[in-house]
Amino acid sequence: MKNFFILIALVLSFGSVGAAAEKPLGVEDITSIEEIANDIASYFPKVQGEVEAVQGDRLTIGLGTKNGLLPGVTLTLWRDGKEIHHPVTGQVLGFAEDEVGSVDVIDVADTTCTAVLQEKLKDPKVGDKARITPKKISLALLPVREDHPEIIQGLQDRLSDLGRFSVLGNDKVAAFLKDRKQRDSSLIKELSKAYNLDVIVAFGIYPSEGKKLLVTAKLFYADEARPLDTVVAILDLKSKNDVFGEVKPFFSPVKMEADLPELPFSARFMVAADLEGNGTLRYVFSDGGKLYIYEKEPVGWREEWTEPISPGGGDIQHINLDVGDINGNGRPEIFVTAMQNGKVISYVLEFRDGEYHRIAEIPGFVRVITYPGKGALLLGQDYNPRTFFSGQIRQYSWENGKYVAGPVFALPRGVKLYGFVFATVGEADPLLMALDDKDHILVYSKDAVIWKSEETYPAVGIKVNKTAVDPTAVVSESVSEAEKSQKVRITGRIAALDVNGDGIDEIVLPKNSGGSFFSGYTQAEFVSLQWTGSRLEQRWSIKDIGGAVLDFQIRQQVGSGAQILALVSSSGGLLSSDHIRVMGYAAK
Repeated sequence: MKNFFILIALVLSFGSVGAAAEKPLGVEDITSIEEIANDIASYFPKVQGEVEAVQGDRLTIGLGTKNGLLPGVTLTLWRDGKEIHHPVTGQVLGFAEDEVGSVDVIDVADTTCTAVLQEKLKDPKVGDKARITPKKISLALLPVREDHPEIIQGLQDRLSDLGRFSVLGNDKVAAFLKDRKQRDSSLIKELSKAYNLDVIVAFGIYPSEGKKLLVTAKLFYADEARPLDTVVAILDLKSKNDVFGEVKPFFSPVKMEADLPELPFSARFMVAADLEGNGTLRYVFSDGGKLYIYEKEPVGWREEWTEPISPGGGDIQHINLDVGDINGNGRPEIFVTAMQNGKVISYVLEFRDGEYHRIAEIPGFVRVITYPGKGALLLGQDYNPRTFFSGQIRQYSWENGKYVAGPVFALPRGVKLYGFVFATVGEADPLLMALDDKDHILVYSKDAVIWKSEETYPAVGIKVNKTAVDPTAVVSESVSEAEKSQKVRITGRIAALDVNGDGIDEIVLPKNSGGSFFSGYTQAEFVSLQWTGSRLEQRWSIKDIGGAVLDFQIRQQVGSGAQILALVSSSGGLLSSDHIRVMGYAAK
């Protein structure tokens, strides 16, 4: 039910009113920003209905006020395409979607609405489906005035907590507005283009009677600066804390290590394990070319071991870092894959006789995965300067004091060695979840993709020269300069774990955002996704990450629940280096 929004006409370029205002007729008092956030969200319910009638450019659609639909919203039209079949059972899992166009809702009854065709890709017909997108809506708050920044920030936080929006940081909006004088539709279009926004809310706060405030919000579809609606309310905050209302986060993480000092070097990779078999957790860090092993103590970090200069010398770039007890002696080994002197090699370290020793070297790439029912597995793949990943992926085992390549470990076509995980989700066999090159999640059953995420989950990627051959080697003239300089991006981590002990794995991964082409990501959140039988749906999220997530690990706790360890980089500004810390969160 709408609590306080009414349709009004404001005399604004895109939203200014008189300096002082009395309570407009019919506007209800509210006492928290949370109410405003809920009512903004009411314009974007996750609804779906069918086209019941088509009369020229006017359509009758089976969605109404009972579905939460409001006049002015845009609905996407689509129809079922080809059937999608389960690769093993042949069962119909769903249909491909053929987009028809979009319509604007102009009138809403209880169970139906009237809409006008806005964009036509195909002729609409009875039975076509209509919906508001189920993916997160990218939104920005555009302040009309500079007063009360705490209220603007509170509204941003509440909108983010709802899980329906991806809200552009107010700091980025402020930076965009700097030195821009215009306050019209062109500004909205520029902001939309700069940050690929769906909706912009021009938000004004003005003094009213007593200590109350008149708040106005004009909603625009961002790309065309097309108004959706204008809303207004009187805000009566009883105290400063009432800005935030009753906080109802979808998930309340507990920081475990927020007070740890920053690391004394620029770590890029991180894993943690009981490396010495004595019950103490050790952290292995890589700065991209050198390893460091630290123990966390109440007063901070204590260095246990630092890798000496790598044998063979030359430039070295770490590609992947993993741990796992593959040789079965009860102590996890450390597996490092690196580009060195134009070749990809992997080497293994282990704690023996009170020291960390380099015990083996494996040509090409390696990675440790966890397979349901089998535990830790070591996978490897050859390297070729021109194709990078070469040949089939094989499972390695420990035999006669060395790692030996064994049977082929088959993966679906297009899935690379890094950036995938197997999950137990209630199906007969584990499903494979993989990140593609654009950070979408693909879900595979056997060799077939059965679902692809609409959202992306950007990771801080590693880029490696594809043809970084030994400078002393003879290179074929057929290898172009462009090929020599081409870089390959190594996909970030994705994890699967039964967090709450129900026998079903959750998919956990970071989602970095913010920043620019030059500065990289500046903020992040962790999300947990669970398989519903047909798609991944978000179960919880952690939104208070203090920077970009460089790497992470999720560890099962005693009983139920899990601990997320995140390697987080926060900007040090123009005159100092970034701050690298380990942040811990409890997930239940």
